[in-house]
Amino acid sequence: MKAYAYPTGEPLNEYGLLELNEISLSADSKTVRAVALFLMAAADEMDRMGESYGHLHMQDESDAWKEEWPDIVVCNPNE
Repeated sequence: MKAYAYPTGEPLNEYGLLELNEISLSADSKTVRAVALFLMAAADEMDRMGESYGHLHMQDESDAWKEEWPDIVVCNPNE
């Protein structure tokens, strides 16, 4: 899997984090399903934890994740 994006503006923090107006995943159907499963699990964890939810990394949570993939992080929108 490879990920591509178009930034919206300037970096938001000292680490260079950018807000994006589009992301593109270049992946086969098996990989897209693995990403979908991770996103569903992250949503379930958000519901379970409520406001105490922080963030989850796909590389830490998914057995399907591969070292050459970019990590996907699902963050609490209130942080």
